[in-house]
Amino acid sequence: MNTLVLAWRNVRRNGRRSLLTLIALLAGSLGVLLFGGYVNDTIHGLQTSTVRTHGHLQVVARGYLEFGRGNPGRYSIRDPQALIERIRGDAVLAPMVRLATPVLDVEGVAGHYAAHASANFVGQGVVPAERREQLAWDGFGIGIPPSPTALSDHEPAAGTIGVGLAQLLSLCDALALRDCRRQALPVTLASAERVPDDVASLAELAAGGAPAAPAEAAAVELLAASPAGLPNVVRMKVLQAERQGIRQVDSMYVAMPLELSQRLVFGPGAKAVSAIVVQLQHTDQLDAARERLRQLAGTGAQALEVLDFHELSPVYDQIIANYATIFQFIAMLMAVVTLAAVAGAVNMAVSERTAEIGTLRSLGFQRGTIRQVFLLEGTLLGLGGTLAGTLLAFAASVAINVSGLSWTPPGRSEPIPIFVDIASAPLLVLATVLGLTLIAALSAWRPAQRAARMEVAEALRHA
Repeated sequence: MNTLVLAWRNVRRNGRRSLLTLIALLAGSLGVLLFGGYVNDTIHGLQTSTVRTHGHLQVVARGYLEFGRGNPGRYSIRDPQALIERIRGDAVLAPMVRLATPVLDVEGVAGHYAAHASANFVGQGVVPAERREQLAWDGFGIGIPPSPTALSDHEPAAGTIGVGLAQLLSLCDALALRDCRRQALPVTLASAERVPDDVASLAELAAGGAPAAPAEAAAVELLAASPAGLPNVVRMKVLQAERQGIRQVDSMYVAMPLELSQRLVFGPGAKAVSAIVVQLQHTDQLDAARERLRQLAGTGAQALEVLDFHELSPVYDQIIANYATIFQFIAMLMAVVTLAAVAGAVNMAVSERTAEIGTLRSLGFQRGTIRQVFLLEGTLLGLGGTLAGTLLAFAASVAINVSGLSWTPPGRSEPIPIFVDIASAPLLVLATVLGLTLIAALSAWRPAQRAARMEVAEALRHA
């Protein structure tokens, strides 16, 4: 008789025990696939957020990542537009590049002298239209809405700030913010008849040295050090306060048009930038684009380097490693459950069929055949349980995806939908089915060995 048929009959004959084993295997594969699908979607979402913020690649002056914040003049790209045009016109890069845009990092002190308030800020100058395009990247098609921005090409002296910074600068009422805490001014300060000299002089600097005109209700003065160490000041109209996902960032965040940031850092007429952000159509083009971009960046007189988003945002790889560790732990637990369930079922089958084993051996069945029958039983249980778990996981993922559940991940201020993406991870499905089936087969090895080593006479004595 065919050993596969015999193994199948034995599985069906012990229906209750086989069902319990199948349920354990189903639960194991279901857990692995659902969590794996959730991790897969989370990684796609994390990469989408990272690429929207930093781009896939950035071209910067050599050493900018380490020293640029302290010396923006020395570590800036002096002729960014020429390099951008080379990137956009390159025959190799052009099909891969979705966006190439200049940015300027800036930090200093923000003041709202009418409220006698000031705070440190960290900001970035961007091209508003290109910034909106950058925030709309969705290379995986997961539909995460882009973070809103009120920056406009038609208002070159207007920008946005974080809600936390708006609170520090007492702009809650001017910006009509709802969830914004107001601070009570000291009596001596609130009743002061004149603006302090240092604050008034800051306003005058923002006005180009002339006496300060009455400030707009929602406007701030931004002060930053020039490359020579001298102070530069600009007045920026605040279009909107945009809440950031991280409290420390929210209390320092400023975004402004590129030209305004260049005037703040370098003075009138300057065109230097901190970096050129390059966003690709798809992340799998990263290696090829990086190599070509390095070739283009190396042709100019200035020493430039190309950084990818892994280098720009190390926390990305740390989060990925954390999810990978959790997934491996869960997969190991499911493997242990599978091992125990199948080993117990096959071991019980060997004990119950001792006399049957003796009869088969007396009819001429070899030890290897007996071993093969029980190994096939474990394999059939493993394959059946994991396939059923896989089908149930796909059904459960569809139910979760249409349920409308959402959560707010770290670094975001708006909730995003909870999504389990199994369909785009065929290797995960294949590894789960084959892995748990193999573990089931291996867990049947020891009981099968015990059955194969039975002596005929000793086995028949159990009849």
